[in-house]
Amino acid sequence: LLRRAISIAMDYEEFISIFANGRGLVAQGPIPPGIFGHREGEAGINPFVYAWRDGRPVRRGLDEARVLMEQAGYPGGVDRETGRALSINYEAAATGPDDRARLNWIRKQFAKLGIELVIRSTDYNRFQEKIRNGTGQVFMWGWNADYPDPENFLFLLYGPNGKVEHQGENASNYANPEFDRLFDAMKFMEDGPERQALLDRMVEIARTDAPWVWGF
Repeated sequence: LLRRAISIAMDYEEFISIFANGRGLVAQGPIPPGIFGHREGEAGINPFVYAWRDGRPVRRGLDEARVLMEQAGYPGGVDRETGRALSINYEAAATGPDDRARLNWIRKQFAKLGIELVIRSTDYNRFQEKIRNGTGQVFMWGWNADYPDPENFLFLLYGPNGKVEHQGENASNYANPEFDRLFDAMKFMEDGPERQALLDRMVEIARTDAPWVWGF
């Protein structure tokens, strides 16, 4: 619930406009356009973050995100059990003025929900060490595919590829038994309706659990 609320609050349309000069598409899930398994139109939106209105996806409002925060036990960003503001650490490898602007933007997104974002900025080697050891909490990272297949994106969420336990590329250390089982069945399949059905379910699981804010 908390991760879904953050996913709504992180306005990646604005991010693309400011930091990518308008060049980019908001991601609706782990499979990008042009890769088998990607869905276009209403069938392709992340329903936890977007609604389909007038033929296009529209980001859900902060009021919905705040309801999720309350359901998660953090009404107004305050921990119901301790009475203190929710504080989350953001790991960054930042050095220049451009990084500072981006970090300020990220902090502002979390502040919409009353979350205090603590920026822990280090050099890239230390950042990588945090990710390897699993001591980082929230961070931004990207991926360039080695080959054009959904397997090369979905394996980033495959439990046995967890960074801490298996030294794999699953940096969020996400693990869901059903997702993993479907991944094993899907990875060597030929493209076709049967594979598409498995991919649809895997994407649905990943959107539901929201281990990532899908970014762009």
